[in-house]
Amino acid sequence: MRRFLIILVLLLLLGVSYFANRLTAHLHYIVPVEAGKVAYLATFDDFKSDWAQAEGRLKTQILDTGVLRITVGDVDKLPFSQAKPYFSDFDIRAQMTAVDGPEGNGFGLIFRLQTKDNSSLSDDEFYLFEISSDGYYRVLRQLFDASKGESIQKNLSTWIPSPVINQHIGAANFLRVNAKGDHFQFYVNNHLMQLCIPDDPNAESTFPATGECVGGKMLDTLIDASIPNGQLGVVAQSLDEQGVVVDFDNVVVYGPS
Repeated sequence: MRRFLIILVLLLLLGVSYFANRLTAHLHYIVPVEAGKVAYLATFDDFKSDWAQAEGRLKTQILDTGVLRITVGDVDKLPFSQAKPYFSDFDIRAQMTAVDGPEGNGFGLIFRLQTKDNSSLSDDEFYLFEISSDGYYRVLRQLFDASKGESIQKNLSTWIPSPVINQHIGAANFLRVNAKGDHFQFYVNNHLMQLCIPDDPNAESTFPATGECVGGKMLDTLIDASIPNGQLGVVAQSLDEQGVVVDFDNVVVYGPS
């Protein structure tokens, strides 16, 4: 009888431990930051094991030349590589160069990335700040809608042309995102970028060829509290033609100013 009770207690403890692990599986250590201080650095000559890599048509790899390269073999996909640490507040900066493929591309920074365990990449939640080689930039958010069982993407600020973007294949650009709480600011080549933010939070950002923000205002700060923390990374995209190849380097994370 005593042996049976011991076995029963052990089984109960194992069950409690299992369910506790399931409940806390989504919790991660959030790296603390201090304003202006370096919290993380990756030159891709080191820290290679920190970054996710993949083979296939959506390839992410760290080359011997000390860059992280993303090759996009499918149209309208968003292959990315993220670092292991989780951040809430941050000031991330990175150098990137499209080295092959069409100029109608997209590449940049992915942040506050929350990946779903045992699910497809389409279930991930994140923010995205990207530019194109033909001189446009945008800010996008993806959230998972449990009621519909699918992820919903929204342009928080749609594609806007800018002369501060270094255009054409082979041109290097420096992107930066400063995030503190629910406030975000975005930079290209040290220029603070204006965003087309709709007056109605449920509306889509609209910026037609006439060069004005329709139904909203041009602002230099995005306020959005949808995702409080997550991983940081880099991303590339083929919009109309496949074959986009982008090199990323010198990723530095500071405490936000």
